[in-house]
Amino acid sequence: MNFLKQILLVALIICATPTWSQEQAYVIADNGLSIREKPNLNSKKIGKLKYGQSIKIEDDTGEKLVILDNGKTVSGNWVRVKTRTKYGYVFDGYLSKEMSEGIEVDYKGLSLKIKNLKSTDEFKVKSFFDTDTVTVDVELGDTPEGKTLLLKNKDYKRISIFQKFENSISISNEGPHCDLTKWKHYSSDWKPIEQINRGTFEVLSYTTEDWPKFVNISMEELKQEISNYCGSDWMKLVKNAKSINDYPISVSTSRILLKFIITDFDDKVIEKIIAFNIPMGC
Repeated sequence: MNFLKQILLVALIICATPTWSQEQAYVIADNGLSIREKPNLNSKKIGKLKYGQSIKIEDDTGEKLVILDNGKTVSGNWVRVKTRTKYGYVFDGYLSKEMSEGIEVDYKGLSLKIKNLKSTDEFKVKSFFDTDTVTVDVELGDTPEGKTLLLKNKDYKRISIFQKFENSISISNEGPHCDLTKWKHYSSDWKPIEQINRGTFEVLSYTTEDWPKFVNISMEELKQEISNYCGSDWMKLVKNAKSINDYPISVSTSRILLKFIITDFDDKVIEKIIAFNIPMGC
Protein backbone atom coordinates (compact mmCIF):
# COMPACT_ATOMS: atom_id res chain seq x y z
CA MET A 1 0.00 0.00 0.00
CA ASN A 2 2.81 2.41 0.88
CA PHE A 3 4.50 1.60 -2.43
CA LEU A 4 1.24 2.36 -4.27
CA LYS A 5 0.95 5.70 -2.46
CA GLN A 6 4.49 6.57 -3.52
CA ILE A 7 3.65 5.85 -7.16
CA LEU A 8 0.52 8.01 -6.94
CA LEU A 9 2.53 10.83 -5.34
CA VAL A 10 5.09 10.74 -8.14
CA ALA A 11 2.27 10.77 -10.70
CA LEU A 12 0.72 13.85 -9.06
CA ILE A 13 4.06 15.67 -9.07
CA ILE A 14 4.54 14.90 -12.76
CA CYS A 15 1.02 16.11 -13.61
CA ALA A 16 1.60 19.30 -11.65
CA THR A 17 4.71 20.36 -13.55
CA PRO A 18 4.36 23.73 -15.33
CA THR A 19 2.68 23.78 -18.72
CA TRP A 20 5.81 25.38 -20.25
CA SER A 21 7.79 22.16 -19.82
CA GLN A 22 8.91 20.58 -23.11
CA GLU A 23 7.00 23.10 -25.25
CA GLN A 24 7.84 25.30 -28.20
CA ALA A 25 7.67 29.03 -27.63
CA TYR A 26 8.30 32.21 -29.60
CA VAL A 27 10.20 35.33 -28.59
CA ILE A 28 7.91 38.39 -28.56
CA ALA A 29 10.41 40.95 -27.20
CA ASP A 30 10.71 43.62 -29.89
CA ASN A 31 14.47 44.02 -29.47
CA GLY A 32 15.22 40.38 -28.78
CA LEU A 33 15.64 38.41 -25.55
CA SER A 34 18.88 37.73 -23.67
CA ILE A 35 19.78 34.12 -22.86
CA ARG A 36 21.91 33.62 -19.72
CA GLU A 37 24.03 30.92 -18.09
CA LYS A 38 21.93 30.95 -14.92
CA PRO A 39 18.37 32.07 -14.02
CA ASN A 40 19.13 35.58 -12.74
CA LEU A 41 19.84 39.04 -14.16
CA ASN A 42 23.41 39.05 -12.83
CA SER A 43 24.35 35.91 -14.71
CA LYS A 44 26.52 36.07 -17.83
CA LYS A 45 24.76 36.61 -21.15
CA ILE A 46 25.57 33.81 -23.57
CA GLY A 47 23.46 34.97 -26.51
CA LYS A 48 20.43 36.85 -27.70
CA LEU A 49 17.24 35.43 -29.21
CA LYS A 50 15.67 37.37 -32.07
CA TYR A 51 12.05 38.53 -32.19
CA GLY A 52 9.94 35.67 -33.56
CA GLN A 53 12.61 33.04 -32.94
CA SER A 54 11.33 29.59 -31.98
CA ILE A 55 12.86 27.84 -28.98
CA LYS A 56 12.20 24.71 -26.96
CA ILE A 57 11.46 25.15 -23.25
CA GLU A 58 13.09 22.36 -21.27
CA ASP A 59 12.00 23.30 -17.77
CA ASP A 60 10.41 26.02 -15.63
CA THR A 61 12.73 26.89 -12.74
CA GLY A 62 9.97 28.48 -10.66
CA GLU A 63 12.27 31.49 -10.11
CA LYS A 64 10.00 34.53 -10.49
CA LEU A 65 10.91 37.90 -12.00
CA VAL A 66 8.99 41.17 -12.31
CA ILE A 67 10.33 44.01 -14.48
CA LEU A 68 9.12 47.43 -15.59
CA ASP A 69 9.10 47.97 -19.37
CA ASN A 70 8.13 51.46 -20.62
CA GLY A 71 5.78 51.94 -17.68
CA LYS A 72 4.24 48.45 -17.94
CA THR A 73 4.80 45.65 -15.44
CA VAL A 74 5.90 42.34 -16.98
CA SER A 75 5.98 39.29 -14.71
CA GLY A 76 7.01 35.69 -15.23
CA ASN A 77 9.51 32.97 -14.43
CA TRP A 78 12.98 32.01 -15.51
CA VAL A 79 12.84 28.99 -17.82
CA ARG A 80 15.55 26.72 -19.20
CA VAL A 81 15.52 26.70 -22.98
CA LYS A 82 17.25 24.98 -25.86
CA THR A 83 18.19 26.59 -29.16
CA ARG A 84 19.97 24.92 -32.06
CA THR A 85 23.37 25.61 -30.53
CA LYS A 86 23.04 26.07 -26.78
CA TYR A 87 21.14 25.69 -23.52
CA GLY A 88 20.43 28.64 -21.26
CA TYR A 89 17.89 30.55 -19.22
CA VAL A 90 15.47 33.28 -20.33
CA PHE A 91 12.65 35.30 -18.79
CA ASP A 92 9.32 33.87 -20.01
CA GLY A 93 7.48 37.19 -19.71
CA TYR A 94 8.55 37.74 -23.32
CA LEU A 95 7.65 34.29 -24.61
CA SER A 96 4.41 33.19 -26.25
CA LYS A 97 3.04 29.78 -27.21
CA GLU A 98 1.77 31.27 -30.47
CA MET A 99 3.48 33.72 -32.76
CA SER A 100 1.29 36.58 -33.90
CA GLU A 101 1.11 37.18 -37.62
CA GLY A 102 3.08 39.89 -39.30
CA ILE A 103 5.08 40.94 -42.34
CA GLU A 104 8.85 41.28 -42.54
CA VAL A 105 10.75 43.15 -45.25
CA ASP A 106 14.54 43.02 -45.45
CA TYR A 107 17.18 45.11 -47.19
CA LYS A 108 20.96 45.41 -46.87
CA GLY A 109 21.58 46.04 -43.18
CA LEU A 110 17.91 46.88 -42.64
CA SER A 111 14.99 44.88 -41.24
CA LEU A 112 11.35 46.02 -41.08
CA LYS A 113 8.58 44.20 -39.27
CA ILE A 114 4.85 45.03 -39.12
CA LYS A 115 3.43 43.22 -36.10
CA ASN A 116 0.01 41.55 -35.89
CA LEU A 117 -0.91 42.12 -39.54
CA LYS A 118 -2.77 39.32 -41.34
CA SER A 119 -1.93 38.78 -44.99
CA THR A 120 -3.17 36.39 -47.67
CA ASP A 121 0.34 36.25 -49.16
CA GLU A 122 1.98 32.84 -49.07
CA PHE A 123 5.33 34.32 -48.06
CA LYS A 124 5.40 36.64 -45.02
CA VAL A 125 9.07 37.57 -45.44
CA LYS A 126 9.81 39.84 -48.39
CA SER A 127 12.84 41.68 -49.73
CA PHE A 128 13.78 45.05 -51.21
CA PHE A 129 16.95 43.63 -52.76
CA ASP A 130 15.74 43.57 -56.37
CA THR A 131 12.80 45.99 -56.23
CA ASP A 132 11.90 49.43 -54.93
CA THR A 133 8.29 48.47 -54.10
CA VAL A 134 7.05 45.49 -52.11
CA THR A 135 3.34 44.60 -52.23
CA VAL A 136 1.40 43.06 -49.33
CA ASP A 137 -2.13 41.70 -49.78
CA VAL A 138 -3.91 42.35 -46.48
CA GLU A 139 -6.47 39.83 -45.23
CA LEU A 140 -10.14 40.88 -45.28
CA GLY A 141 -11.06 42.78 -42.13
CA ASP A 142 -7.50 43.78 -41.26
CA THR A 143 -5.41 46.90 -41.95
CA PRO A 144 -1.87 48.09 -41.18
CA GLU A 145 -3.36 51.17 -39.46
CA GLY A 146 -2.29 51.51 -35.84
CA LYS A 147 0.06 48.53 -36.08
CA THR A 148 3.55 48.54 -34.57
CA LEU A 149 6.43 48.87 -37.01
CA LEU A 150 9.83 47.62 -35.82
CA LEU A 151 12.91 48.98 -37.57
CA LYS A 152 16.40 47.55 -37.15
CA ASN A 153 19.09 49.63 -38.85
CA LYS A 154 22.76 48.67 -38.87
CA ASP A 155 24.26 50.35 -41.91
CA TYR A 156 22.52 53.67 -42.57
CA LYS A 157 22.92 57.23 -41.36
CA ARG A 158 19.24 58.12 -41.30
CA ILE A 159 15.87 56.57 -42.16
CA SER A 160 12.66 58.60 -42.45
CA ILE A 161 9.24 56.98 -42.84
CA PHE A 162 6.22 58.55 -44.56
CA GLN A 163 2.69 57.27 -45.14
CA LYS A 164 -0.23 57.98 -47.47
CA PHE A 165 -3.45 56.28 -48.54
CA GLU A 166 -5.38 55.81 -51.78
CA ASN A 167 -9.17 55.59 -52.18
CA SER A 168 -10.90 53.79 -55.05
CA ILE A 169 -14.45 53.14 -56.21
CA SER A 170 -16.20 49.81 -55.69
CA ILE A 171 -19.61 48.55 -56.90
CA SER A 172 -21.38 45.97 -54.73
CA ASN A 173 -23.87 43.30 -55.76
CA GLU A 174 -25.20 41.32 -52.79
CA GLY A 175 -21.81 39.80 -52.02
CA PRO A 176 -19.74 40.05 -55.22
CA HIS A 177 -18.15 43.41 -55.99
CA CYS A 178 -16.27 45.05 -58.82
CA ASP A 179 -13.37 47.24 -57.66
CA LEU A 180 -11.99 49.96 -59.92
CA THR A 181 -8.52 49.82 -58.40
CA LYS A 182 -6.86 50.25 -61.81
CA TRP A 183 -8.80 53.45 -62.56
CA LYS A 184 -8.77 56.86 -60.87
CA HIS A 185 -7.88 57.31 -57.19
CA TYR A 186 -7.83 59.84 -54.46
CA SER A 187 -4.25 59.98 -53.22
CA SER A 188 -3.46 61.72 -49.93
CA ASP A 189 -0.31 63.68 -49.15
CA TRP A 190 2.65 61.90 -47.59
CA LYS A 191 2.76 62.36 -43.81
CA PRO A 192 5.71 61.49 -41.57
CA ILE A 193 5.44 58.66 -39.05
CA GLU A 194 6.79 59.59 -35.64
CA GLN A 195 9.07 57.29 -33.70
CA ILE A 196 7.58 56.02 -30.42
CA ASN A 197 10.93 54.92 -29.07
CA ARG A 198 14.16 53.63 -30.53
CA GLY A 199 13.37 51.39 -33.48
CA THR A 200 9.61 51.40 -32.82
CA PHE A 201 7.00 53.30 -34.84
CA GLU A 202 3.20 53.26 -35.09
CA VAL A 203 1.48 53.20 -38.48
CA LEU A 204 -0.93 56.13 -38.91
CA SER A 205 -4.69 55.52 -38.71
CA TYR A 206 -7.41 57.17 -40.80
CA THR A 207 -10.87 58.45 -39.89
CA THR A 208 -14.36 58.40 -41.39
CA GLU A 209 -13.53 61.79 -42.91
CA ASP A 210 -10.68 60.22 -44.90
CA TRP A 211 -12.51 57.17 -46.26
CA PRO A 212 -14.91 58.85 -48.77
CA LYS A 213 -12.43 61.35 -50.26
CA PHE A 214 -12.19 61.19 -54.05
CA VAL A 215 -11.22 63.24 -57.10
CA ASN A 216 -13.82 65.14 -59.13
CA ILE A 217 -15.35 62.93 -61.83
CA SER A 218 -18.53 62.92 -63.87
CA MET A 219 -21.05 60.13 -63.54
CA GLU A 220 -20.87 59.64 -67.31
CA GLU A 221 -17.17 58.75 -67.24
CA LEU A 222 -17.65 56.56 -64.17
CA LYS A 223 -20.48 54.59 -65.78
CA GLN A 224 -18.43 54.19 -68.93
CA GLU A 225 -15.57 52.75 -66.90
CA ILE A 226 -17.96 50.39 -65.08
CA SER A 227 -19.30 49.22 -68.44
CA ASN A 228 -15.81 48.70 -69.85
CA TYR A 229 -14.21 47.07 -66.82
CA CYS A 230 -17.05 45.38 -64.93
CA GLY A 231 -19.51 44.61 -67.74
CA SER A 232 -23.08 45.31 -68.78
CA ASP A 233 -24.66 43.50 -65.83
CA TRP A 234 -22.90 45.86 -63.43
CA MET A 235 -24.03 48.84 -65.48
CA LYS A 236 -27.64 47.87 -64.80
CA LEU A 237 -26.97 48.17 -61.06
CA VAL A 238 -25.75 51.77 -61.28
CA LYS A 239 -28.00 53.15 -64.04
CA ASN A 240 -30.03 55.22 -61.56
CA ALA A 241 -27.10 56.37 -59.41
CA LYS A 242 -26.67 60.15 -59.35
CA SER A 243 -23.35 60.32 -57.45
CA ILE A 244 -20.48 58.18 -56.21
CA ASN A 245 -22.22 58.06 -52.82
CA ASP A 246 -25.36 56.33 -54.18
CA TYR A 247 -25.60 52.59 -53.47
CA PRO A 248 -24.29 50.28 -54.89
CA ILE A 249 -21.38 52.65 -55.58
CA SER A 250 -19.01 53.35 -52.70
CA VAL A 251 -15.59 54.86 -52.07
CA SER A 252 -13.12 53.32 -49.64
CA THR A 253 -9.42 52.87 -49.03
CA SER A 254 -7.79 50.49 -51.49
CA ARG A 255 -4.11 50.99 -50.64
CA ILE A 256 -1.95 52.24 -47.79
CA LEU A 257 1.66 53.01 -48.62
CA LEU A 258 4.75 53.38 -46.46
CA LYS A 259 7.77 55.15 -47.96
CA PHE A 260 11.22 54.68 -46.48
CA ILE A 261 13.80 57.34 -47.33
CA ILE A 262 17.16 55.73 -46.55
CA THR A 263 20.30 57.86 -46.34
CA ASP A 264 23.67 56.10 -46.18
CA PHE A 265 26.89 57.49 -44.69
CA ASP A 266 27.93 58.87 -48.09
CA ASP A 267 24.64 60.83 -48.12
CA LYS A 268 23.27 58.72 -50.96
CA VAL A 269 19.46 58.56 -50.74
CA ILE A 270 17.41 55.45 -51.56
CA GLU A 271 13.61 55.27 -51.57
CA LYS A 272 11.68 52.06 -50.87
CA ILE A 273 7.91 51.58 -50.62
CA ILE A 274 5.63 48.97 -49.04
CA ALA A 275 2.19 49.02 -50.69
CA PHE A 276 -0.60 47.37 -48.67
CA ASN A 277 -3.57 46.28 -50.80
CA ILE A 278 -6.74 46.65 -48.71
CA PRO A 279 -9.79 44.47 -49.56
CA MET A 280 -12.75 46.55 -50.79
CA GLY A 281 -16.46 46.18 -51.38
CA CYS A 282 -17.47 44.86 -47.95
